[in-house]
Amino acid sequence: MSAIPDKIGRYRIEAVLGRGAMGVIYKAHDPEIDRPVAIKLIRADLLDGENRADYLVRFRREAQAAGRCAHPNIVAIYDFAMHEGNPFLAMEFVEGVSLSQARERGTEFEVADAVFVMLQVLDALGAAHAMGIVHRDIKPANIMLVGGSRVKVTDFGISRFDSSDLTQDGSVVGTPSYMSPEQYQGLAVDARSDLFSTGAVLYELLCGERPFAGRNFAEIGQNLLRADPPDLRERSVAVSPALKSVVDRALAKSPDARYATAAEMAAALRGATRPEAAAGGLDDRTIVVPSAPPARAAGPPEPASAAGLTGSFDVETLSSVEHTLARYVGPIARLLVRAAIQRSGSVEALCDSLAGNIEQPGDRDRFRADALARLRRGLTMSGTSAPGAVIPAEELAHAQKELTHYVGPIARVLVKRAAVGSGSADELWQRLSLHIDREEDRRAFLGRRGDRA
Repeated sequence: MSAIPDKIGRYRIEAVLGRGAMGVIYKAHDPEIDRPVAIKLIRADLLDGENRADYLVRFRREAQAAGRCAHPNIVAIYDFAMHEGNPFLAMEFVEGVSLSQARERGTEFEVADAVFVMLQVLDALGAAHAMGIVHRDIKPANIMLVGGSRVKVTDFGISRFDSSDLTQDGSVVGTPSYMSPEQYQGLAVDARSDLFSTGAVLYELLCGERPFAGRNFAEIGQNLLRADPPDLRERSVAVSPALKSVVDRALAKSPDARYATAAEMAAALRGATRPEAAAGGLDDRTIVVPSAPPARAAGPPEPASAAGLTGSFDVETLSSVEHTLARYVGPIARLLVRAAIQRSGSVEALCDSLAGNIEQPGDRDRFRADALARLRRGLTMSGTSAPGAVIPAEELAHAQKELTHYVGPIARVLVKRAAVGSGSADELWQRLSLHIDREEDRRAFLGRRGDRA
């Protein structure tokens, strides 16, 4: 299976997305419906033996169950079939990064961001559990961030096949870091096992460490079964006692001591973060993920064209592009523009990224041409500025104070990020205004720059 096949079933293979213990995931094209898909092809050697037929029957059954679990926070399963004797799934193709990739790239999650992500995970789990589906492998690699604002949980319905039933050389496939104690011991699991795993991921997002660490598989397992995780509030001063209590209950060794349902845990999370929710809103956030891992060694400054494009355009130019994109994709256009300007190194790359969200090729080309013209015109009118100028601390504090009125506590992080690439105080305020939803609020925010009372 080392060579890339031209086709799997009716799907034309375009690239390898990843390789794991269970097989290979490809990006492919479905010619019948004219859409991109992800193909997960299972390794044949893990299916060899007298139980092969049973594995295939169960795999098909669980894939069918997962395929019926339609939810906006779950990667959809479209098809199940065989390819040269190996089972494969055709799934929704998701353009995004996993939480594990985001962490590798240096993304730091504020409390509100972490809760925002995990509330969507819990919403997905609640829908699956209602259909009798237990994920069994909730971990950062299976949680995708799409457009910086939406979460997609992948591998629903097939994780049992991946991590519980199949072994290789007598060992459990995968890492025990996010497994519940009962799963690690090979006991029966239910929805509360997923909630334990969710608590483990939330713990990591809040403090940057896994709750059950160790030098090897066995040591991690022993900590998982017998040790309490390090005190979360000692690891992060931003975590409130109420939030720590939620995480502690989710990580209880006994399933009976945990939350009974995903909805119950979500309600507890919202209650524990009510001030953040009231100030900034937890259901419409944008998480900025660097486009590549941080450099290990210092080098020459980046050219202005590669330093992020946000500061190169005024609000009106970006708003016009947002409105144009909204004709094709709806209200999500605002979030797509926000995410694209953070990861694009040129005007052309920005237009390509945004156009990729439009399904019809003709519409895609028309939008790209229009957006390119608007952005180039805006770039010419606004000129360019040297990134990295030193902005006075009092200016940063004032901008943070005013932005907090609109986005809540995350304003501190947004100001810190925007200051890095801003060439002037004016550019800083323009960049920060892009995080405000309503256009009239953006104008009001910009108008308060000179108000130091």
